Amino acid sequence: MNNMDITILTDSGPHIGQGHWQRMLLFAWYCSHNGIPVTLVHTHGVSAPSGFPVMVCDSIPQHTDCIIRDMRDSSKEEIENLSAIAPVIVIDDCGEGRSLAHAAIDLLPNIYGTTANTFESSVPLFLYGYNFYQSLTLAPQAIAKDIDCFIYASTFDAKPLCEIIGNTHSFVCSDGTTLTTNTGIAHDTHYSNLIARSKVVISHFGITVYEAMLCNCNCIIVNPTAYHNKLSHTLHNTNIYVYSQLYNPAHIPYIATKLKIFVEQAHTHVDTARCVHTIHANLKNFCDALRLIITT
Repeated sequence: MNNMDITILTDSGPHIGQGHWQRMLLFAWYCSHNGIPVTLVHTHGVSAPSGFPVMVCDSIPQHTDCIIRDMRDSSKEEIENLSAIAPVIVIDDCGEGRSLAHAAIDLLPNIYGTTANTFESSVPLFLYGYNFYQSLTLAPQAIAKDIDCFIYASTFDAKPLCEIIGNTHSFVCSDGTTLTTNTGIAHDTHYSNLIARSKVVISHFGITVYEAMLCNCNCIIVNPTAYHNKLSHTLHNTNIYVYSQLYNPAHIPYIATKLKIFVEQAHTHVDTARCVHTIHANLKNFCDALRLIITT
């Protein structure tokens, strides 16, 4: 695989979130540090972080040996067009084009069933976010959980929830752009630190929940759609407590009650070295899976 030119095709934005972009940034970074030629294509031309070692562009390079597509549901026409350029490996794709790809990998639970081209793995392949990983590597090895709750409110209005819990618990709330808090820690803008320092994380189903679980946070998952809620019900982690529901503002008092219980049952510290080790192991597993797919 080190002799192949790989193109990663992904996207981000209000319609798709940031998880696909963040995890493919991390994988591209990993490839660059392991001598694997890779180009990252963002379909809407978003720039990479400052100093990022991989070229990011808005179109597939002319010389490409393999395309990794991480953008949710594909159409048959799209996969046919991409396959005319190079073999295509789709990630978390439940679209009609999935079965036409060279292979399909599910990092998230697949509630619609696998296809004949699904790659089955006996080891964890989940990819965490680039920003999450980079800030974890700069954190102390042990972080005390001194925030009751981190709220990631990119899909719902968190103001009513903050007003209720702010009387009894410390919280930091982010909508993806701005931070609000009832503590004096708003200056800590490192995303992973806020998660690691929190006893409970409230978010919709997505990469934030997985990062929270990695940091031993109890999780309250409030979902915008029934699809997200079904995915939430597939989560099982014996080390933490997880509760999920379709978000309904009328349920905020119950969410606040659940938060109180989860805070009382929370871990007190997180071992960031263990988190980084898990991220590295999953990256290697994912890379080994691609190598196996591409060479067989």
